[in-house]
Amino acid sequence: MKFIRYPHYPSPAVPLTLGFLLLGAAFWQAPAHAQSSDQVPRLEPSECATQVLNELQAQCYTFYGQENWDEPNGIIIELPVAVFEPEAEAASGDDSADVPVIFFPGGPGYSSLGNRDYLEQLLKDVGNRTLVTMDHRGFIHAEPALECPDYAAVSPYHNIIHTPAIASSLDPMERLDSITGVVADCYQKLVDEGIDVSQYNSYSVSRDVEEIRRLLDYDTIDAFGSSTGSGTVLSYIQYHPDSVRAAILGWPWFINLRNRAPVDELYTAKQTFTDTLALCVTQREGCREMLPAWFLAIDRARRALDAKPFVTTVKEADGSEKTLYFDGAAFIDTLYLTLASDYAMLPSLITDIEQGDYSRLKDFFLIDDYDPEPEAPTYALGYFLAHVCSDMGTNRPTPEDSIAAVQREPAVLGFEPPWLCAWWGEDGDVPAEHNDPLVSETPALAIHGQMDPCCGTRWSEHAARTMPNLQFVEFQAMGHSPVTECRSIMIQEFLGDPQATVDDSCKDEVSLEPWVLE
Repeated sequence: MKFIRYPHYPSPAVPLTLGFLLLGAAFWQAPAHAQSSDQVPRLEPSECATQVLNELQAQCYTFYGQENWDEPNGIIIELPVAVFEPEAEAASGDDSADVPVIFFPGGPGYSSLGNRDYLEQLLKDVGNRTLVTMDHRGFIHAEPALECPDYAAVSPYHNIIHTPAIASSLDPMERLDSITGVVADCYQKLVDEGIDVSQYNSYSVSRDVEEIRRLLDYDTIDAFGSSTGSGTVLSYIQYHPDSVRAAILGWPWFINLRNRAPVDELYTAKQTFTDTLALCVTQREGCREMLPAWFLAIDRARRALDAKPFVTTVKEADGSEKTLYFDGAAFIDTLYLTLASDYAMLPSLITDIEQGDYSRLKDFFLIDDYDPEPEAPTYALGYFLAHVCSDMGTNRPTPEDSIAAVQREPAVLGFEPPWLCAWWGEDGDVPAEHNDPLVSETPALAIHGQMDPCCGTRWSEHAARTMPNLQFVEFQAMGHSPVTECRSIMIQEFLGDPQATVDDSCKDEVSLEPWVLE
């Protein structure tokens, strides 16, 4: 594990905000967008949002806050919040156990409130500490929920392998057109519902969480983020630095890097693929014999598929047939999602492709799993887009920017969707400094998976330039959101003493799978 200290940078003046917690108000009958004469913000005991929260004996609340904190517009948001108290008393002298952990979900927009395994893992991670979780504003159990179900059919994120943005045509401009209109329609739908879409971002979420912290009477918290939720944690620290004792940055997708040019993410992912081949050739002589030019292998496989795409047909819901096209860009985009499960076969798969043998591509592209009516039931997909696009602020691209990016590099169509925000409709209402690198001495631990193309250690190497007390570790053979014993051990050790160097000796407890060389 690396523990990097860079020269201290002076902290900039920062404004308001961040928010978070979990619980539910399924029975609460206040109408959507209701104007309330009661005190706001407030936190009231309520029915739990899901049965899982009841089963795990969470204390459930509903949080009422302003949709626009800076200029209240009469619209009140409602968020389900869940509090899990530890079963046992903290050990004598362990003052760190008195600091509650607030979890910031990722996605953005993934609701874990109905996922028992997910919540039990979080409880295991934090050990004998209070855990608070929630659906953020716009999530499926919040009010209003930013629903755009039509986006599930075209999303290059939620349906990445078979989405029209990747597999509907061999013409990148046709693939682009298949999704941009749906994005624009989603934005207009939410506006027509009376939602101020610009307010659904990490700046506003930070204020929500801060008000929840205050209403729960917590002096300080430990913040625990998952994926894009780790970016929201950094926003929370930026706007409420005195409220955070320490931070866990799980498989982090930080805001100021998440909103960078999509082509940068593509090349970062390609480096991860090449690093995987490098592991094979250094560990198995047969791998080097199979791929003597391993450094060039990813691009050569891509060119082979561009010259001769893999084409197949699938059944639609009405029984008709649909043709799917998988070129070199589709190969890169799919590997981005599947590397954690497919890395052991990658060297031989590439060799087959270069030799014109496509017999394994039906399995690689998961053709038998084709879903003609895709859904994302744990996501409010309008929130997903609102969060991604609003967090960009004035860095949101124009259609000309995004069209040029796709023309230069078609594979960006399959990556996380900053390029889509050109069709979103408006900038988010965030401070000018919202995307600035966080300057903070808050102690933090970042956890990465070795086979995670999206969120590797490069993120933490960048963040550590202005976060001198950031430690980070890479778990061998693991992908995004690694679940291991080591994860829980390290999180609990770090929370026990955030200023100490964490023992990372368990990081390789999961062995690499045997390389498939046939």
